[in-house]
Amino acid sequence: MNSPAPTPREPEPEPDWPGYHAEPSYDPGRSRVFPVPVPAELRALGDEVRAADWPVRLAFRASRVELLDTLCRWQTLRALAYVHLLAARTGDERLPADLRVVPGPDTAGDPRLPELLARLERAAVDLPADLLDAIVCDSGGLLADNRFAASVLAAGLTADSRPRDPDEAVSRAVVLTSYWYEVPDRRGALALAWSANLFVRSWLSWSRQFVHGDPAGGIGITSDPRPRRPEASALPDWAAPLLERVQGSL
Repeated sequence: MNSPAPTPREPEPEPDWPGYHAEPSYDPGRSRVFPVPVPAELRALGDEVRAADWPVRLAFRASRVELLDTLCRWQTLRALAYVHLLAARTGDERLPADLRVVPGPDTAGDPRLPELLARLERAAVDLPADLLDAIVCDSGGLLADNRFAASVLAAGLTADSRPRDPDEAVSRAVVLTSYWYEVPDRRGALALAWSANLFVRSWLSWSRQFVHGDPAGGIGITSDPRPRRPEASALPDWAAPLLERVQGSL
């Protein structure tokens, strides 16, 4: 006797995300993101979260290139975890303290870093897929054939890093630009850190400008149409959980 065919499982509903609303985009299967006003205490974290102690001296030793990759991973996950708080208004109670730890050569040597990165990654992977997809796609726009990509990336990450003086700002911009050109296999990591920071900056700026919604009926904070999502091979191995979240939900 044949057993009845199993009933297809309904997809689990996404949790409520009170920090934004989404509307269909002109791109099929994608949505436009409209943040709601951000509470003052959460907004105060915004500048801190984008800051990282990027290198000020250029070195191409394997250990220094690996350090750059670690800083990119850390900063990407940190910004994404903050977006999680912006979208959900709740999360792991340790998250605010984790977000205040600034990535840099000194902090990267802390033996507790793997645990911190694991907590940040959990928050990042739990993001709504439409938000995560927008950030990944923005990195793809930077990785496309764009002759201004290095200068855009260096300017954005340097400005966000809150340098102490003009000399430090110039040094960071030069080093980041040089890594982009001289270590092309780290471009995906740099692009993700840049796009995650950009998304945070755009979210806070938009929510401040349109505190009562979008009076002009504009496109919110995501590109419309978005750049193409980059191939997995163009991104670092540590981005795999983020891509799985996007590809499994959209």
